[in-house]
Amino acid sequence: MQTIVKIPKELFDQARSDLLRPHRFAYERVGFFSTRCSTMNGTILVHCISYHPVGDDDYIEDRSVGVRIGPNAITEAMSRALKDSVGQIHVHWHGGTGLSGPSPTDTRELPPLTKSLRNAFASGAHGWMILSQDDAWTSLLLPSHTQPLDESPVSIVGFPTTVKRRTLRLEDRSRGPLVRWLFRKRKGVDRYDRQSFLGPDSDRTIQQAVIGVVGLGGGGSHVVQQLAHLGFRNFVLCDHDRISLSNLNRLVGATRADVTAKRLKVDIASRTIRKLHKDAHILSHSSKWEDAVDDLSACDVILGCLDGFGARRDIEAFCRRHLIPYLDVGMDVQELSPGRYEVYGQVILSMPGKPCMHCMGFLNDSILGEEAQKYGAAGNKPQVVWSNGLLCSADVGIAVDLLTDWSKTLRHPVFLSFRGSELSLTSDKRLPALRTACCPHYPLTQAGDPVLSPL
Repeated sequence: MQTIVKIPKELFDQARSDLLRPHRFAYERVGFFSTRCSTMNGTILVHCISYHPVGDDDYIEDRSVGVRIGPNAITEAMSRALKDSVGQIHVHWHGGTGLSGPSPTDTRELPPLTKSLRNAFASGAHGWMILSQDDAWTSLLLPSHTQPLDESPVSIVGFPTTVKRRTLRLEDRSRGPLVRWLFRKRKGVDRYDRQSFLGPDSDRTIQQAVIGVVGLGGGGSHVVQQLAHLGFRNFVLCDHDRISLSNLNRLVGATRADVTAKRLKVDIASRTIRKLHKDAHILSHSSKWEDAVDDLSACDVILGCLDGFGARRDIEAFCRRHLIPYLDVGMDVQELSPGRYEVYGQVILSMPGKPCMHCMGFLNDSILGEEAQKYGAAGNKPQVVWSNGLLCSADVGIAVDLLTDWSKTLRHPVFLSFRGSELSLTSDKRLPALRTACCPHYPLTQAGDPVLSPL
């Protein structure tokens, strides 16, 4: 069973800001994250959904330790767990970068606190966490587990998104061919030298990331090809369709032989990746994405190349529930007048906690209700390869910037509109007004599996 801890960056920054405040006698400060879980077949996601500071008067003066909180702070945490049906994680700050370790005092005093928190709400994920500038050491007592789990992988979800996968540490080289490849000594010219501007650790970041691609037709084939060339090698691929002759005008990597064989689109995409990375880890689903939610829930970013507004609404809701950044790309051709057409498209980055596609005005009840009449007025889902290529290149570029932070400028949701006759991508005019807004449609507190609270 894999466990991943997800912390929205705004909560991480809120906790860091609070914990760095001086106290009149305590050497450190303490807070609590409230948590909810998503439990899939092979993965438990622990979502931090809110942060709670410990009040100044709830500290006990004790010079033998860095910090000691009083019974009132512990009672409040237990009360939150019971009242709101949430887990509680004790949080404090050790600073520095990388993975901090616990002190002897932490190891001695915090496990009993964890058990007390579980007594208040047994179905929650409780424990303790030590923050650094870019990571978090965790000890978690998960629902139905009898022993705590230490050093779970952590994702700080936001601008940028930071992924810390513990299975790729040097001492874990024996775990599989992907890990052995990552730490193999390189000779001569490095394959990715010319993209070193992405950052000194960009190779590792890209190799660690798990990317979901949903829809592998004209758009998804571009996305998969570019991600593989960049060095991504952990994929969850979803598409239930097989190639046909009408796909060859836009499906990158497909051949006439694939049409004759009626090959699955996921198999063509997997072949594209493996031509570049024989050791790639690919989970292929020749089904609708709804049948692959177990694997998709463990993705760090999901890129959707779907037809239809309803499908976009559903996958965005899934990503919001599991705190996964979602990148949507799509295009359509509209008939402006008899014999005169225009190509339209969009690239949207939907970040948990930030404005969603409803907030941005891309989705609304009217569009969803009239989808059958509005989509594809120029024919049956019209597509052309150059428009898909331009849109998907922007889509992949945003995903890379989100994970590597190479530009140091991606700090807000993205909504780019495409106009084919001008070959232009322009930012939607509504975005500046939404930059400080919180999403009312998918609040962070609704992340994780639904929980029945007592009346």
